[in-house]
Amino acid sequence: MYQAPNYSTQPQAPTPERLAAGERVAQRLKSEVRGNIFTDPLMTYAWSGDASSYRLIPAVVVFVNSEDDVRAVYKAARAEGLPVTFRAAGTSLSGQAITDGVLAVLGDGWRKLSIHPGAEKITLGPAVIVAEANKALKPFNKKIGPDPASQATAKIGGVVSNNSSGMCCGVAQNTYYTMDRLRIVLTDGTMLDSGDAESCAAFRKTHASMLEKIHQLHHVVMEDAELVALIREKYRIKNTVGYSLNALVDYHDPLDILIHLMVGSEGTLGFVSEVTYNTVPEHPYKSTGMIPFPDAQSAGRAIIEMANGGVQLTVGVNAAEYIERRALATVEHVPAMASILPWLTAHSPAVLIDVTAPDEATLIAEVQKTEDLLARHGATHLNFSTDEHLSHAFWDIRKGFFTTAGATRPQGTTLMTEDIAAPIEMLADFVTDVRAMLDEHGYEDAIIFGHALAGNLHFLMGDDFAKPGAAEKFDLFNQALSDLVSVRYNGSLKAEHGTGRAIAPFVEIAWGKKAYGLMEEIKAIFDPETILNPGVILNADPKAHVRHLKLMPQADGLVDMCIECGFCEPACPSHHMTLTPRQRIAVTRERARMRASGEDPARLEKFEADFQYAGLDTCAACNLCALRCPVGIETGTMVMGERARRRGDTGHSIAKLVAGNLATIETGMRIGLAVADGARTIIPGGAVEALTDTARKLTGNRIPRVSRALHHGTGTPKARDNRQDPRTTGFPVPISQPAREKIVYFPACPSRMFGAPKTDEGFLSTQDAMVVLLERAGYEVIIPEKLTGQCCGQPFQSKGFPEEAKRVGGALNDELSRLSHGGALNVVTDASTCAKHLKEFPGEAAVADSAQYLLSHVLPRLTITQRLPVVAVHHNCSAQRLAEQPATEAVAQACSEKLAVLSSITCCGYAGDKGLFIPELNEHATRRVKNDVPANCTVGVSTVSTCASGLSERAGVPFVGLASLLEWATR
Repeated sequence: MYQAPNYSTQPQAPTPERLAAGERVAQRLKSEVRGNIFTDPLMTYAWSGDASSYRLIPAVVVFVNSEDDVRAVYKAARAEGLPVTFRAAGTSLSGQAITDGVLAVLGDGWRKLSIHPGAEKITLGPAVIVAEANKALKPFNKKIGPDPASQATAKIGGVVSNNSSGMCCGVAQNTYYTMDRLRIVLTDGTMLDSGDAESCAAFRKTHASMLEKIHQLHHVVMEDAELVALIREKYRIKNTVGYSLNALVDYHDPLDILIHLMVGSEGTLGFVSEVTYNTVPEHPYKSTGMIPFPDAQSAGRAIIEMANGGVQLTVGVNAAEYIERRALATVEHVPAMASILPWLTAHSPAVLIDVTAPDEATLIAEVQKTEDLLARHGATHLNFSTDEHLSHAFWDIRKGFFTTAGATRPQGTTLMTEDIAAPIEMLADFVTDVRAMLDEHGYEDAIIFGHALAGNLHFLMGDDFAKPGAAEKFDLFNQALSDLVSVRYNGSLKAEHGTGRAIAPFVEIAWGKKAYGLMEEIKAIFDPETILNPGVILNADPKAHVRHLKLMPQADGLVDMCIECGFCEPACPSHHMTLTPRQRIAVTRERARMRASGEDPARLEKFEADFQYAGLDTCAACNLCALRCPVGIETGTMVMGERARRRGDTGHSIAKLVAGNLATIETGMRIGLAVADGARTIIPGGAVEALTDTARKLTGNRIPRVSRALHHGTGTPKARDNRQDPRTTGFPVPISQPAREKIVYFPACPSRMFGAPKTDEGFLSTQDAMVVLLERAGYEVIIPEKLTGQCCGQPFQSKGFPEEAKRVGGALNDELSRLSHGGALNVVTDASTCAKHLKEFPGEAAVADSAQYLLSHVLPRLTITQRLPVVAVHHNCSAQRLAEQPATEAVAQACSEKLAVLSSITCCGYAGDKGLFIPELNEHATRRVKNDVPANCTVGVSTVSTCASGLSERAGVPFVGLASLLEWATR
């Protein structure tokens, strides 16, 4: 049987024996699984943490994409004596998604999403993100029941394994109660599909002994009235402590019991490969209020009445989030809070309430009923609103407490979260007692909030576990918490976050010896070798909750506030390729810790060397991670700073040389692309690519990759006054027209270097289309003289040469200021990346991006003469940072009957020239893009030429500039 080593709180590499076992597992799996396998120190450390306060370094990380992969992992791990832990999104808060053995990470193979007729059911793979499932169900006014605060990141596999719930889910709509069917793989490799009659029949024959043992447990429980009463009482409120013993009471067929025991088992009993949910209503009418109260007791009494005796409602109040005053203080700066600040005293909590209904009349009636109830209990300000933006803002505040509270903790400390529940009728007293206990144990900075309708409270607190006594203090607190919740209130020590390592030592106290014995029998029935996630849920070590605690040393002021929650990861183009923002930060912290301690210089040297490619070269530095992070941490900015620090004298000399010869380089780039274009007319395009790929290999990838999607640009565009080209002119503007409005147009470098793909529609290049559109709309276009070589400086900034970026960008700003008479004339550019950079490093003239300018100033002056059936739309990273999505879609919608917005891509990973020098990043980031493009779609649009090139190659249809599309549509 596997025995976990006794690590201290200091992170450390696995023992040589464990490393060797990990290498052997990797060798066994090399020819059997198609996903990545990592055993090197950098990548295993990158996967050593989840969102909890614990860290374990895996001996090997393997990506699994099929049930056969899972079987292969079981076999290899068993042969080498290593345990297996499955990981979905890694948003786990109790330490259940980490291991010092084999970490099996869910790959793309588990992304099945199938909506059944009428949307009454939905079948999902374990790698589907919760928000993706709900987005697919939204047109049907349906959703899945579980709604964790991390739903924009959390994956279905983790939701099932933890029986996660959330704000509106309550007790009745979690996975346990809304699951229709489950497909699992047990440790012996057997697959069981509870929705398939043949699978069930075969399982009853092959696993008769297992089912008989479960059947016996059922009878033991049902014959013990006291035990049945305990189980029913425990699950009257939210409860994820231990195994789902309610399955032994709620079901009689051992197959049904088995399937429901899997829910909430945290990967300790088997692997969930698919689930079918019964969907729940998502009523289209909703009103939201952030309601302040004079004190916790009055808020608690109001919530008790709204809770309707614990019966979950879908019409009326379906969510009520208690937020104490100390928590509100951490978000007072958020604009949405301005309306309630005047009503808050030093002790005022607030309750965030959603009232939902199927129609407007019912909503009005339910809101009035709720306001009457709240007024009776002393609410000081009733502010219900149907404004969706305000509702989203309030809920973003609530969902982001884990990270916003983490951002305000003292730097260098670890953020800890606990998740408890008490019977709803005791809520008012429960809130008061929890606050008093936190203060008594020295966690005065802790904040409390939670899903109050279910009696569920969360609290967050921080401590520095590198300091003497911190772990002991945390231990004493946990013992006091266990007594308060489990003994005094007969509540749940973990209402929805799962048991994990955090509560495993307290499960027996929570349930009693008899029920705990049942759990030990369940583990033995499913996993007799203890190969799956040992130490999670059941743990004989009474101090397990204070071992392997995560250290958070200060490393970079830009990211020190990060709590490693992982909310950023779905936005990262290198996610599942190299590192994510969370992992870049974790590795940066470990490097800083090793430098400070002086320990293991060889390991540090290896980290530093490997971080170059995994951490720096493959980071797009798009900072989309900041949009997902509730506190806006820009990991890309940290990476750019690291790049700058790593540049030696030679690098700076080269950057200076490049900056001084941009015109020559730009011309050479266009000539090179023109030669490649010409070559394709003589020899097949594939042969051209093969030649350049060979040359790249011979030069160590120092020359750019030239794909068939890259076409040479035309350089400086010319003003086209009254040009009689029937393809483009449309309505010519007479030269004699008096005093046309002037506009300065700066064609960005990528638009000058890269041309439009050849299509049946004959789209113009971005820069040529911009000139035609502006003149067609009645403008006199002013273009900078000697345009070749002029640059905003963004490429230098991204590569870690801020001085050259400032010098090059400053020269352009001076030119634009001169041409616009100090900003008196409008200035527009055509690449979102350049527009964003010029906004961040502005001159006298404000520079507008093409999407917003075309929508507000050009489209209203033109007539749409033709439209495409479908247009695919990509919102590149800079456009997202500029919040241009609505403008881009509005222009594209004017030119088409239907839009297909790419949903599988965030940043495309082309990232300036990375598509040329690190094409694997673009290939990885766009690996699922073809699924987003409808069969009848013939063209897509982007607002950056380089992104358009990468998408043209990967998506199967040509992508052109937004201006190119609008020019065609208004000919």
